[in-house]
Amino acid sequence: MKPISVKLSNSPQSSFKFKRILLDSFEFNWHFHPEYELMLMHKSSGKRFIGDNIAYYNDGDLFLIGKNLPHTWYSPSDKHDNGKINEAILIQFLENIAGLDMSHVPELQYIDRLFNDAVRGIQFHGKTRRQAARKMLEMDKLSGLKRLVQLFDILDLLGRAAPEEKTYLSSLEFTSNFKPDAQSRIDRVCIYLNENYQRKLRLEDVANIANMSVTAFSRFFKKSTGKTFIKYVNELRIGKACRLLIESEMTIAEICYEVGFNNISNFNRRFCERHQISPKKYRQEFSAKFRRPAG
Repeated sequence: MKPISVKLSNSPQSSFKFKRILLDSFEFNWHFHPEYELMLMHKSSGKRFIGDNIAYYNDGDLFLIGKNLPHTWYSPSDKHDNGKINEAILIQFLENIAGLDMSHVPELQYIDRLFNDAVRGIQFHGKTRRQAARKMLEMDKLSGLKRLVQLFDILDLLGRAAPEEKTYLSSLEFTSNFKPDAQSRIDRVCIYLNENYQRKLRLEDVANIANMSVTAFSRFFKKSTGKTFIKYVNELRIGKACRLLIESEMTIAEICYEVGFNNISNFNRRFCERHQISPKKYRQEFSAKFRRPAG
């Protein structure tokens, strides 16, 4: 199942979309769009799918979805509780909100960094989540310039969040956004890995790309990415496997070898480490949403 490209629209009187959602259910709608999406689950619980990350969400959870990152929220109506309502605050906006280039405005540097990080999807926690949620709820009573200023205030707050108050969701490969013209050493390495992770990779060969010894490269890579070389490559492979599990009819064994693992047991083990469920269960989580009810 491939995600659907969605074209969004907002009022001509606003440079972004703000909406208070009140629905008896969130239907499974696997999609993506060029707008960033800030979603506060004010009174809703269910399951979320962001890139290749699947997990449950609860009341009060706050997410930032990067541009063109496939996602959906799923909370079916409860036949035993006809009064159930899912309430959420949705804000969608393009990268150049109000025509501003964040990278050229010093006062917006934290928002610029936030946008770069949002490519994988972010969930916020703690004090940052509480403050941002309060400000988002206040926006319902604001309009015009005051609402726009409030949005910038929220994004600046999120951009300044401490590392322990945010969780990156989707894997590196699934949301890969490396630029071909990047010239820095780590970019050259990451581009090479992104293009060759299905092959057998030797640490010595990759270190040569960076013109470094194996020992120095291992330290450099861990410092630059926050991950060991092996963990990084495994994330790329698992991310591709997730895409194939969702979008193709290849068997799990075929996918295992296609993405670069050399045996199924290791593939299953690494997949479970990443997603806490087996590849088979992961595929079922998606396919179940598209089965038509009998009768």
